Amino acid sequence: MSTKFATVYCDDCKHEFSMDSVDIQETTMNLGGQALTLVYFTCPKCNKIYRITLKDERYEELKEDLERTKTRIRKNRGSRNDEFARTLNLMVTKKHERMRNHLAKLNDKFPGTFTFVASENNHEDKIITYLP
Repeated sequence: MSTKFATVYCDDCKHEFSMDSVDIQETTMNLGGQALTLVYFTCPKCNKIYRITLKDERYEELKEDLERTKTRIRKNRGSRNDEFARTLNLMVTKKHERMRNHLAKLNDKFPGTFTFVASENNHEDKIITYLP
């Protein structure tokens, strides 16, 4: 079975590339006094940064809570307790929605763009900065 990847057209250089040709990267930064992780990929031609999402400590907590509930579902398999299974499935749905809403609010808080800037010594260090 073949997987079809999205084709992306760079806004800056108009380069066309497939999502399977990019590396998803993460970097930690401080924005507004808050430690955040930027998840992104770059255009292979011009290095424009495309944000996938911003994550914070609360996101990680919500993710762990969701995973614990999924583990409970796996442990419940075969128990024939249908009511408990429905309750767990509803919990997963609500926790997933809570996590999605949290990410949306966090990303809305920082609507600007991210870009690479040259380091002070002009070495290969790639420093990412936020442009509001």
